[in-house]
Amino acid sequence: MDKQFRVKLIVRRAAALASLGWLKQSWHIFLQAPLVWVLMFISLGAIALFSQLHPFTAVIGILLNPFLTAGVYKSVVAVQQKQSISYSDLFKPLQEIGCRAIFMRIAALNMLASIPLSSLAMTLLEQHQAEQPVSAGLVLLFVAGYILGWMVFAYAVAIAYFLRERSIVAIMQASFIACWRNITPLVVFGLLSLLLIMLTMPTMFIGLLLVVPLLNIAFFLSFNEFFALQVKPTDEAVLEV
Repeated sequence: MDKQFRVKLIVRRAAALASLGWLKQSWHIFLQAPLVWVLMFISLGAIALFSQLHPFTAVIGILLNPFLTAGVYKSVVAVQQKQSISYSDLFKPLQEIGCRAIFMRIAALNMLASIPLSSLAMTLLEQHQAEQPVSAGLVLLFVAGYILGWMVFAYAVAIAYFLRERSIVAIMQASFIACWRNITPLVVFGLLSLLLIMLTMPTMFIGLLLVVPLLNIAFFLSFNEFFALQVKPTDEAVLEV
């Protein structure tokens, strides 16, 4: 591509009930290789538990997360393209040099953003354990901070990996705009996700082995719907349509 052209990140609006389509497509994708998907998410759960053992393992877990997330997303794309997938596909992005730097930056910023939220959570927990009135202001601050952090990083890995964006500012801006402009379908998706998780309660949450892959695949499909590529002879930026 000529240097005068820049890749534009275009954020599109989705219908309020678009999540129904994501879940339907997700189910079809899951059925193409159910055992592979279950094994992938068992591994992700094991790594998440391992990261809780010590601050050092927590750092390792945070640094690994973008690569493993990209592995899941790459597997979804492979199934969409009628290709076979295997368990080892989860770890393939770790071997890709081109995405290492930006993934490390995403992980580092995510870790930094989690520090004040963790501090707030500890303060609220201490107030609760001491049977003191929990500060409504701190609760609102925690909720607002958590939502903002989620919006900024929700699509960061997908934008960096599939749209080849390397500006961390453009990535976070695009992720935030995608969430803001599609807040209604994302809220509906969140409610449907909660319902599906609650339906696994009679199975002692064993049903999560099905529900968790289904929801993660569906969330990536929302990325497919929200974003598009366009080449323009102007500076790099995030566009809205």
